[in-house]
Amino acid sequence: MASRGRGQNRAAWAAAGMAVGLIGLGLLSLFYRDFAMVWQPVPRSWANRSELATASGLILLASGVMLLFRRARPWGAALAAAFIGLWVVVLHLPGALARPLVLGGWQAVCESLAIAAGAYLASREGKTGPLERVAVVAMGLCFVVFGASHFVYAGFTTAMVPAWLPARPQLTYLTGAIHVLAGLAVAFGMQRRWAAVVEAAMMSAFVLLVHIPRAFAHPADRMESTGLFIAITLGAAVWALAASAAVRRGA
Repeated sequence: MASRGRGQNRAAWAAAGMAVGLIGLGLLSLFYRDFAMVWQPVPRSWANRSELATASGLILLASGVMLLFRRARPWGAALAAAFIGLWVVVLHLPGALARPLVLGGWQAVCESLAIAAGAYLASREGKTGPLERVAVVAMGLCFVVFGASHFVYAGFTTAMVPAWLPARPQLTYLTGAIHVLAGLAVAFGMQRRWAAVVEAAMMSAFVLLVHIPRAFAHPADRMESTGLFIAITLGAAVWALAASAAVRRGA
């Protein structure tokens, strides 16, 4: 019962975090009449692109607002899962498949896929089944890709580590290793709940230590603001994983 109560508390906080991230992304899309930059790489050649971007912003905003209300939460999470899952299939996966040996393309796939899978788990609210297990395994594999990118793109990742932290390259490799180990544990059912909590806590630390300071230091930089809200949404999706019944029951 205590474990279930902690899971429900984590689920509520995860929904709140996801709401903040999605509302922020939606407002940015409405303000700029544009998509979420590299996370929503819609070609400039698309007809009625500004109108589509506005519609996208409204969908993100609506899903975030619904997540704030208990009765509407499953619908908001399901809407976010379906819409961001569409990003994966239409916007990111074709590029990754065209260049399968380029890890950056799979990193982009996995960022959106992890958010969509976490939102799907949040929408299920305690239900378990084959699709829930698929979502859990998919998120675990995404964490492995995140970790691999820390090694392959170590220079870029190290540059994002705050300058006041010591041993920045070593932190890059350490966090990459944690991503990989947590991902393998989640994907293959080894202490899934603890692995998910560790991954979620690390993702939250990235928001606090990396993305919030960068966004406040460059308030006019849309890339930094978008990155912040993506990071918040992704971190909340991982907390939704940690709270899911599919993890708590060792599914």
